[in-house]
Amino acid sequence: MEHLSAPRTWPADAQMLRFGLTRRTLLTAALLAGCSRKLAPRFSGRLFTASAGARGIAVADLSEFRHMLTIPLDHVPSQVIGTPTAVFATCPDGRTLVKIDVDKLTVSAKALFNGRIVSATATPDARRIVVAIDQPPMLCVVDVEHARIDQRIPLPVTPAAVDATDTMVAVVSADGDGLTRVSLAQGRVVGTTATGSKGGPVMFRKDGNALLLGQPAAKAIVTVDAASGTVVTRLSLPFPPMWFAVNADGGQVFVSGSPDDAIAIVNTYQMEVDQTIIGGRTPRGMAVAPNRNLLLLANPPSGDVTVLDIETRKLAASVHVGGEPGQILVTPDEEYALVFNDSGDVAVFRMQTVLDKKNKTKPLFTMFSTGAAPQSAVIVPVPA
Repeated sequence: MEHLSAPRTWPADAQMLRFGLTRRTLLTAALLAGCSRKLAPRFSGRLFTASAGARGIAVADLSEFRHMLTIPLDHVPSQVIGTPTAVFATCPDGRTLVKIDVDKLTVSAKALFNGRIVSATATPDARRIVVAIDQPPMLCVVDVEHARIDQRIPLPVTPAAVDATDTMVAVVSADGDGLTRVSLAQGRVVGTTATGSKGGPVMFRKDGNALLLGQPAAKAIVTVDAASGTVVTRLSLPFPPMWFAVNADGGQVFVSGSPDDAIAIVNTYQMEVDQTIIGGRTPRGMAVAPNRNLLLLANPPSGDVTVLDIETRKLAASVHVGGEPGQILVTPDEEYALVFNDSGDVAVFRMQTVLDKKNKTKPLFTMFSTGAAPQSAVIVPVPA
């Protein structure tokens, strides 16, 4: 799954002018290019975006690439988490987890917490949402069906980030170098590992037997045995690891981090850095198209999205989207990539078009607006 890291900010529309490109120019080019091509298949789904500017969840119809409505919330949303039956939004200042009905597009339930929400994630089976709060430090496990808090597990550290399997949760300490493991079956902390440096992004390996913890200050990734908490390896990097993306089988993790132009490819089962390659201009947001075996990277300084072939490690395409691109999402059918900027504009390009070697211009398919100051977003398929 794709892990949503701490909320990012992307610059405003005026940034596009630095590259001599406006939204109107991009959209006009996309429409003109589309006149000579066969109509692309549309994806039946909706985009849910946590909009700080609109203080709500902006909903877009991806079959027509248009904004439908914004579901107002009582507090600013920070993170959205998608499940097959609902979308959840965290509202840290309101200490609330909001459940959105994906059919009725309304708030259907709320879960209230004693502390401010720091981070949240869904278990792989999509039956529970794990929410980390502070003051007091605690892990709360929410039943997805009823939006009900089923477990409250005290933590020995103030949490900063979490990841989960169906049976275990990893909690990164906000204050020190601790990585705490929590058993969901036992409902308690089973151990805390001192990793030697303050942690950043964290993720379980796909088999759930190991943890990867980025350490930005140390420019390293620590791998920890999930059962024992033992530090297995410490992998040095040329840049601070800030963002992770995973390939289809979970055997490779792609790591990016400002201010370097490189990305690192980590073999998760061999526990080694396989290769460091140039990924564009200070690549940040990443997304994987697993069936196409492609890695997409946002390059904020140049306003481009770099598309890399995972197998050959070579450039497959580069698409200019303008502004300073941030989060990237790929539709489940892998026909389209959606690229966000801070103004709430979403640039859309068709994957097959940009991969066409005969097409030199790499035009955008279209652009549409969603909520201003997007914090995170998810795609939910809906019946055609």
